[in-house]
Amino acid sequence: MCSDIRAEQATRCAQRALFRRFLLTLFACFLLIVIVMSLVLTYQLDDQERKLLESYGQEYQRILTFESDAKFEHVVVSNPNRLIENAVSVSKETSTGQLEWISGAAPAVLPDAPSAYRLPERLWYHLFSDAPYLTLELSGKPARYWLVMDGGPRRSQLLRQGSWLIVALAVMVAVMSLVVWQLLSRTLLPLHNLAKSVDQISSGSLDAMLDTDLPPPEAKGQFGQLSRSVQQVLNRLKEAVRGMDNTVDAIAHDVRTPLSRIILTTEAALSENSAGNESEQSQQNLAAALSDCAESAQKASQMLTTLMRIHDEQVGRHPCQLASVDLAALLTEVATWYEEVAEEAGLSLNTSGLQPVMLHSDAKRLTQIAVNLLDNSLKYSQPGGEITLMCGEAQGRVWFSVCDQGVGIAKAHHALIFRRLYRVEASRHQPGYGLGLPFVAAMVKTLQGSVDLDSEAGKGSRFTVRLPKTTEGDISPTQERNPD
Repeated sequence: MCSDIRAEQATRCAQRALFRRFLLTLFACFLLIVIVMSLVLTYQLDDQERKLLESYGQEYQRILTFESDAKFEHVVVSNPNRLIENAVSVSKETSTGQLEWISGAAPAVLPDAPSAYRLPERLWYHLFSDAPYLTLELSGKPARYWLVMDGGPRRSQLLRQGSWLIVALAVMVAVMSLVVWQLLSRTLLPLHNLAKSVDQISSGSLDAMLDTDLPPPEAKGQFGQLSRSVQQVLNRLKEAVRGMDNTVDAIAHDVRTPLSRIILTTEAALSENSAGNESEQSQQNLAAALSDCAESAQKASQMLTTLMRIHDEQVGRHPCQLASVDLAALLTEVATWYEEVAEEAGLSLNTSGLQPVMLHSDAKRLTQIAVNLLDNSLKYSQPGGEITLMCGEAQGRVWFSVCDQGVGIAKAHHALIFRRLYRVEASRHQPGYGLGLPFVAAMVKTLQGSVDLDSEAGKGSRFTVRLPKTTEGDISPTQERNPD
């Protein structure tokens, strides 16, 4: 029994256990076949002996009935070969009850009287008893004759046939076992290799795991799919670990700024207060310091809250609330929320490209996605620009996009802007934490969709979200955290 928990050894143990079960099953089938075949052959042999003895009896009884005893004795004495071949002897019962051999096979020494071995009294399994005899009485004029068949030679022949059957089945079992073992080894080889790779990865450090990839699948079908699935799980774990590392580094950098401001402002206010300066200006400075501290603390709190929401979204802590959603109506409503903000920024919102389309999805998440994308476009658009919202259906999927004429994003940053706390250098003068787009990506993934970016520096950006018409998931109530 295997007690080591390493994956490769576990798969090897599973292979041996599976092979042992196969051998036990095959051995049980082997025994069953031998027993059944032995019973069938024994029954057939007993039936053949009975029919043969009955045919002899009918033939000889006709001679005794229509001819004479002398004629009968002449027939069996002159033609003993077929009697000898079938181990049948012909004996005459004397007046004392003894059997006097006349012709045929060597006389058998019966332990009991001949009547004890008559056809009706002997059952088929008596062929393997100590006295495997069959007798048949013939009535002469006036003598009485007995045909005695010795089943010993046929029993020996049956045992030889059974031995050859056992040998043949044993060879077949051995060959089948070898073939099955080779088949199991070849079939499970990709699984063993996968388990070995997993052991090598899991036995190393976390950094080594991040730098190591599983070997490509060596098999097609189920095991190949299993290898690909494990590879996908490992890749997701790598992404999660790298995301955690990046997030920790970014938090350490971005949260340090408001905390440093809180500390410096508090120390300055305390120093001024300890100097005994209680003038009106001092009170105003103290109030301004406290306000600055509150603002910095609020920023740090909002950043951590958003990070927690992104984490909850990625681990699937809040199931989807699925319902029929009119996407055009939803985006139109979101656009109305930002009309005043856009007007103050000198921007226009264009919703003429919203086409009526229905989908089965989570309205709250769709709203939050649209809010984040629209808010992002408003931040980085220049006065006089236009922000366009469009939606539609193509190739069995629903899509909507938010397009602006803002500063745009260089292609080198396209794959990075969906990372938590990552901000393009040109956008750092705008308020924000670099969490809006990662939050969008996490929610889109929850809705089983994808988000694409089409942008160039100085030429604006277009974010396109593509979703299935029906999102698969559980319909259950959830309590979302308040947005930033």
